[in-house]
Amino acid sequence: MTGDVRFSYAKAHELLWKLGYWKYLLAPIALSILLALVLLSLCWIFAASLGGWIQQSLNEVFQLPDWLRIPLLIILFIVGLGPCYVAFRSLVMVCYGPWLDQLSVKAEILINGHSKEVDRSIWESIKRPLAMAVLTISAAIGAFFGGMVIGLIPLIGALLAGVVVPLIELFLSAVGYIDPYCERTGLTPTQSFAILRANAVGVICFALVGLLITLIPFIGWFVGPTYSVVAGVIYGILLTNARPTSTSA
Repeated sequence: MTGDVRFSYAKAHELLWKLGYWKYLLAPIALSILLALVLLSLCWIFAASLGGWIQQSLNEVFQLPDWLRIPLLIILFIVGLGPCYVAFRSLVMVCYGPWLDQLSVKAEILINGHSKEVDRSIWESIKRPLAMAVLTISAAIGAFFGGMVIGLIPLIGALLAGVVVPLIELFLSAVGYIDPYCERTGLTPTQSFAILRANAVGVICFALVGLLITLIPFIGWFVGPTYSVVAGVIYGILLTNARPTSTSA
């Protein structure tokens, strides 16, 4: 499974740089950078609003010092980065939507030696990524608040939330990158989710590699999402090629 992830990112590198496909993705790369700035700003505003509400509520019972406001704000911002990252990863696919069919054709030729042409309008190409973004962002927010509730259980709850919630959010952050090729093969969102859940370990590893690339200072911020977009198509090809015939029924 991890071998497929390695193969997907290696082929993504080949498609982007050796075959020169990066030059066709400059527009969505610029859109994804703008999206990252907007989401980080919203995450900070959310943390400030929630932190202010929590501090005001606690002050009604305890007299807390004002200096606690800054650590609380930082903690809430860091915790909120999980859903923010899922939102960023999911919405990036909407930015790349108009280029996904072209990208899939190139990836299919590279992996399978042939491709299936699909003629779609811009709206049709972003409709499924937009729907998956709504689903994954909603699930990430649910996991965030679920983790906060579980975290109230002494010791065990905090440990569970600290392990399970990041894994769920990693999985959700990868769904939108692999699903476009699943859609291209005619799979419904439910069938696509079934395949991704059955390969959850590989999907989480895929997301983790994408996260590690994105964390590379400066360069990773620009190329991380693009690598994941291309590798997601290739990983989707590998998953759909390997799926049993009965799965597609």
